[in-house]
Amino acid sequence: MKNSIENYINDWFIDLRPKVMLPSFYIIRRTLLSAVSELKPKLKGVVVDLGCGVMPYKNFLMSEAITQYIGIDLEPTEYHHDVKPDLFWNGNEIPLKDSTVDFLIATEFLEHYFDTTHILKEIKRVLKPDGVFFFTVPSVWPLHEVPYDYHRFTPFALENYFKNSEFTSWDIKPLGGFHSNLALSLALWNDYRLPKKKQKFFKPILNFVVRQLIKRDKKELDFKNNQMYSGLYGFVVK
Repeated sequence: MKNSIENYINDWFIDLRPKVMLPSFYIIRRTLLSAVSELKPKLKGVVVDLGCGVMPYKNFLMSEAITQYIGIDLEPTEYHHDVKPDLFWNGNEIPLKDSTVDFLIATEFLEHYFDTTHILKEIKRVLKPDGVFFFTVPSVWPLHEVPYDYHRFTPFALENYFKNSEFTSWDIKPLGGFHSNLALSLALWNDYRLPKKKQKFFKPILNFVVRQLIKRDKKELDFKNNQMYSGLYGFVVK
């Protein structure tokens, strides 16, 4: 079972094998891995993975600079047959003392938490002074984990939440730009709306179009009118 879950994590989160993945998952996981790779050299001290699932990035992120990596999740969930978190929480209060965490990671988590203000205050509570909150959130993605899918954020909404929660600074970036947005939308149409027989016919065309779009994708950091993005990520300092 251990080898099975390790192979799953490598294929679907780290090594990203397109042959075993739906095109839409390959596109979004590619952008998530890029964001997590930007986080990797910054990590040190006590790191918390909130809503950790199978902790897919733990081994990828681990280094000598990390003294403790703590996965926290609800109990029970479908993931915990294979990987159990270090701590369970009640979905309201993070089970850690004030100012004890250097980095808190929450990938594809905030959209599932209805009261954004509350969870940000909880995150801020457990972070040490100058501690960092790293997040990713989707923009182009179908409803998932229904009915616990509440938000699709704009950068300006997130900025207001961080400001109102009294964080000192934040840097919000797009996971992918306009071309990535289109590539992901086409892939989702293929994966979830086309019959299997038609998917086989369109796959070579889709793969070519997606490769060209990804190759031309640019991340525009100055959010402005008419801009599109496939998702957002960022670093928020207590």
